[in-house]
Amino acid sequence: MNIKTFYLNNEKTVYMKAYLLDDVDNIPWCQKRPAILIFPGGGYEFCSAREAEPVAMRYLAEGYNAFVLYYTCNKKYPAAFVNAAYALYKIRMRADEFGVDKNKIAVWGASAGGHLAGCIATMWTDSNITKALGCEPEDIRPNAAILCYPVISGITNPHKGSFNVLLGEDADHSDLSRLSLENRVTPKTPPIFLWCTANDDCVPAHNSLVMAKACVSNGVPVELHMWDEGPHGLSTCDKVTGWNEYFYRDNCKEWIDLSVKFLAKYMDV
Repeated sequence: MNIKTFYLNNEKTVYMKAYLLDDVDNIPWCQKRPAILIFPGGGYEFCSAREAEPVAMRYLAEGYNAFVLYYTCNKKYPAAFVNAAYALYKIRMRADEFGVDKNKIAVWGASAGGHLAGCIATMWTDSNITKALGCEPEDIRPNAAILCYPVISGITNPHKGSFNVLLGEDADHSDLSRLSLENRVTPKTPPIFLWCTANDDCVPAHNSLVMAKACVSNGVPVELHMWDEGPHGLSTCDKVTGWNEYFYRDNCKEWIDLSVKFLAKYMDV
């Protein structure tokens, strides 16, 4: 495996770490692997290490080349969104170099990172972003999205901290609605996998519910899993990422295998 770091701005504050599996002789599909682009959570204030490399390792074990984006934090929209779109564009345009199938690139995000992944899944047609990057909308459209206990809505049970960073504390209803992803889903949104816990006291489960409802209303393939209990920020649900035993959740840990099966179905992996 090779690990490479790519800086996405001149100040070297935004960067992407690529975890690239080696080719395997006599197994042709290993030369063009599916890819997953990971956006850690952190309330748009930081990028959580718990939702970065450990997640990449899980998908590497399933044959994916994994990329972790350390995006701009503590700046208003669309700073992080531009980073996300550029990272996806970079992976797709350099797919041969990375050993990636450009038609099998998923995004993954947790908490606020789930909102960022949801932004790229629902707003890839944004002309302001494509003009800034000099690309076509399809160049930044992910083929699927995995959203883990995600921030979704600025209106329905919002995670106020994330939206305060994105829009400022004085944001009005129309601004909050504009970045509420349940309002941005269209029939062209890629397949969405969601999971959360019912008693999440940080990002309420209602966020996942309204997103799933929007997908159903627009005919977008969606899979939703809600476990009865578990703290926010579960990540891989084990000792690798848990702060203490409260985060060791064998039941919630099923999300990993379930998401792999979902991607296999909708990206033909």
